[in-house]
Amino acid sequence: MPASRKSGKVFYTLRPSREGLPAFSDIKLPGGTIIRRVDEAIHRRALSNAAKALKERLDR
Repeated sequence: MPASRKSGKVFYTLRPSREGLPAFSDIKLPGGTIIRRVDEAIHRRALSNAAKALKERLDR
């Protein structure tokens, strides 16, 4: 990570899927903390893909 970037914490919260909204949105707080609101359906799909990839690696 470049030294010019602030180091802060990122917190994730899930929100219900809604048509027309972006997959995630960030809320930046003073002090470098970021709250990232993630679409619940996208989160579930990402977990499923990660589980499949892990299972494939373990099956080798």
